[in-house]
Amino acid sequence: MKKQFIIGAIVVVLASPFAVQAFKPAKGKRVESATVTLRKLSTSVLASGTLAFQEQVQLSPEVIGKVTRILVKEGDHVTPGQELLLIDEKAYRAEVEQQEAAVRQQRLNIQQQDIALANQKDQLDRKKDLNQRGYITKPQLEDAQFSYDRARLDLRISQENLAQAEAVLRQSRERLAKTIIRAPLSGTVTAVDIKLGETAVASQIGIPGASMMTIANTDSLMAEVNVDEADMSSFNLDSKVALYVSAYPDAPLQGKVRSISMQPRKPSEAGANAQGKTYSVKVSLQQPEGIRLRPGMTFRAEIYAEQAGQLLTVPVQAVLSNNDENGGGQEGSKRRAPEVVNYVFVNNGGVAEKRLVKLGVSNDQYQAIVNGLRQDETVVTGPYRELRHLVDGDSLDHPPAPPASRAAAATGTYR
Repeated sequence: MKKQFIIGAIVVVLASPFAVQAFKPAKGKRVESATVTLRKLSTSVLASGTLAFQEQVQLSPEVIGKVTRILVKEGDHVTPGQELLLIDEKAYRAEVEQQEAAVRQQRLNIQQQDIALANQKDQLDRKKDLNQRGYITKPQLEDAQFSYDRARLDLRISQENLAQAEAVLRQSRERLAKTIIRAPLSGTVTAVDIKLGETAVASQIGIPGASMMTIANTDSLMAEVNVDEADMSSFNLDSKVALYVSAYPDAPLQGKVRSISMQPRKPSEAGANAQGKTYSVKVSLQQPEGIRLRPGMTFRAEIYAEQAGQLLTVPVQAVLSNNDENGGGQEGSKRRAPEVVNYVFVNNGGVAEKRLVKLGVSNDQYQAIVNGLRQDETVVTGPYRELRHLVDGDSLDHPPAPPASRAAAATGTYR
């Protein structure tokens, strides 16, 4: 009997931990959380581009000829009308002299026709008088009238020939004047692309001699940003821009959007996207001291588009969708993809409550919530291994959410 009592006592002692464990309340899923907070979001667009002068002219010859003199060098400051380069003028001056002789000849012809016309007029008047007296016949009078009309027509032809010769002379003088290349604006010579003795060629196809020199206003340096069409609605004129030039990666430049092109860039243009459409956005720069920027330098740009007012926000990792539940849909399925539904889990007194939400703008940290949440509610943010398996009504065990700033400002990459 005593032996049986001892065995029973041992069984009770060994079983007691399991009994205590069985009667302990079950713990909920341990999760992380955050508070729904008012924030002022700043979304941004990432793009790239090159620096360029806003006022820049590339001089090309309008006549063909050998370069006889180059009057400036790279870095020289020039004023409008200043002579920059001379092209051999011998052939063009000879052409002008030839056309001047043609004009003189036509003027002599007109003088001759004037005399002939006056003579025919006198003869016609005499024959009219003789015809009235009966000394000559009517056909003789008609011959005199015909000779007068022909002389008058010859004079008109000579006058037209003179006008034509004068027009050709003006063209010849214009070609002669184009052998002197002058500065079209005030600026600095940034490039001299032709050498003394080379032949200047009037062409626009980029062959040697087609480009002679470049003049630019060096105070008009700006940034040309190539923006994808999908991001064009994310910013406006005067939007702030941060530029990170490759030569100065640790010294971001500040600027503002000054113009947005109405037409997309052509596929043949530098910076154009061969797959989609890109638009040229021009940005004015605030160039700090100690940084020497040059045209053609490449950069990456971040264009900010600040939202007006404050928005209800949650961390981006708190937002789930039905795509997360089914792995983004069945690949290869011919069935129509279901409409995307976004939701979060609200910690409602230690119980997970699935709440459908309507999303607004976002950045790389926070997602704006248009509808579905209230300020100061607590949402589950992770860990993802727990969040992806969470269902409505699950018990939660979580540390307290960190205090949230009601006027926090967030920046990041546009999503």
